[in-house]
Amino acid sequence: MQTSDETGHRAASATTQAPTLDERMGAVENFLQQLVLLLEVEPELTRENIAAWIELTNKCATAHGLQSSRERTALDRLCERVLGPSVDVAKPSAPLRA
Repeated sequence: MQTSDETGHRAASATTQAPTLDERMGAVENFLQQLVLLLEVEPELTRENIAAWIELTNKCATAHGLQSSRERTALDRLCERVLGPSVDVAKPSAPLRA
């Protein structure tokens, strides 16, 4: 679920210096905090739900000055790696019988 704002943000962030190790670790911690929150409240957790939630919280954090552009870039890059297309485990629609 990409918006034109998100695409523009990524293009602009590509010209900035790469995030530091501390910023990358902060992004991992932020991602895990948001994931734990979602696990507690969202029964049907999907890749798309996670991406949409993190995008929403990023916009709010940036709008309120709680997240620098470098921190946002670090989290965007982490989300691209973690939430990008990869091998999905298929959930069975009915219980498996032995």
